[in-house]
Amino acid sequence: MANAREKFYTTFFCERMEQQKESTGRTFMENTQLRRNINQNTARFKEAMLAGSWWHSIDLGDGYLTPGVHSFEKLTEIYQLFGLPEDLTGRRALDIGCWDGFYSFEMERHGATVVSVDCWRPENYFRAREALGSKAEFHELSVYDVTRERLGSFDIVLFLGVLYHLRHPLLGLEQVCEVTRDVAIISSHVIDNFYTSNRPIIEFYEIDELGGQYDNWWGPNVDCLTRMLRAAGFARTEFLRQETTHAFIKAYRTWNDRPGESTPSLRIADIINATSYDHQFPVRGGKASLALSVEGLPAETTRDEVRVEVGGFGIGPVYVGQWVGSGRTDQFQINVPVPPGLDPGPVEVRVWRGEQESEPYPIDLIPGTQW
Repeated sequence: MANAREKFYTTFFCERMEQQKESTGRTFMENTQLRRNINQNTARFKEAMLAGSWWHSIDLGDGYLTPGVHSFEKLTEIYQLFGLPEDLTGRRALDIGCWDGFYSFEMERHGATVVSVDCWRPENYFRAREALGSKAEFHELSVYDVTRERLGSFDIVLFLGVLYHLRHPLLGLEQVCEVTRDVAIISSHVIDNFYTSNRPIIEFYEIDELGGQYDNWWGPNVDCLTRMLRAAGFARTEFLRQETTHAFIKAYRTWNDRPGESTPSLRIADIINATSYDHQFPVRGGKASLALSVEGLPAETTRDEVRVEVGGFGIGPVYVGQWVGSGRTDQFQINVPVPPGLDPGPVEVRVWRGEQESEPYPIDLIPGTQW
């Protein structure tokens, strides 16, 4: 009887999994061992830290290397993965979640002016900074307190191993985008080896399901993380590398395919607020959105083909379609958020598709609310 019952539940379970696969495009893979490995590695790291180890192995000179959980060779390899210029002189860099400071001090060694941020005061960071004679500036801040008003903006922003610790991950990415002028590099725990999916998915950890740590909240897959970066305001992304449960993505504030058409064949006829339908454009908040009226686009134009630039920052459209009520088949409506990180005042808006582009269209941005 027990064997029959067991066979019934096994068959029922398998049938349900197949139904879910068909209906959601998701297959639940065997991941028990992978989760067990994460728990074991986390416990090992905690034990090493309690025994006096550092998190980062940092070369302090004179042959002294700090005893980090992560080797100097591994950290150096990851830094090289970022593809940053060898000479960062004149660049301003921000390291959010700096911990012991390896990446902060490495960017400074390459010439950058560095600001380091963490939500606590890691004493090893200050020991290393003193030993290196570093001029890196430290702020004890939550990522939600990282704003242009407080810290300014940065050419390079590192956001490594922080996202899955946030209760509000998309808000955190919006703060990162706001202070990024050029490029941000994001790494996060990912679940692609837990679930096979053709959709963007994210796993939620209520308490300590990931690594036995109560401060781990989320596990996106790479597709989800990439889309979240674009939703936060980055124009485009570059996938760098995926490890077993970790991924690295480079996110840019600008497009890299502007055509430079000699005689612009697109025309921005008007821009209105996509929410309030007036000509008031806040830099942030719920009404920070634009609706462009564009002439000259082919009828088959799709959202993925259109590029919009506002004040020098690229931003992806959330809507592209014919302008209802215009009476013209070639007049398109293109809705975009106002890109994070702009100041109130005059800016220029451009749009392009393939080899077609528009002349700049001037608008005035006004102060906005946080939400």
